[in-house]
Amino acid sequence: ATVPADGTGGAGEWRWNDQAQTYRPRGAVYDADCAVVIEEFDHTCPWTGTGIGKKNMPSFQAFVCLVFVCLIMDILTLTGAFG
Repeated sequence: ATVPADGTGGAGEWRWNDQAQTYRPRGAVYDADCAVVIEEFDHTCPWTGTGIGKKNMPSFQAFVCLVFVCLIMDILTLTGAFG
């Protein structure tokens, strides 16, 4: 079953997803680990426990960058680089 989101029945159609018991837009994926439908699904992050996709990719990338900065700071602290 499909429901046209834009009234044309074309590229904007939504499809029924039995696992999520809801409609999902074209290109969205049901993530069984998080039990949610995610647009432009990339992966399930084991550290945050969330599915990474279209709406939270910038936040995830910021999280990864900050973890990297903390790692570098830890290495510098442990090696005595700060004096």
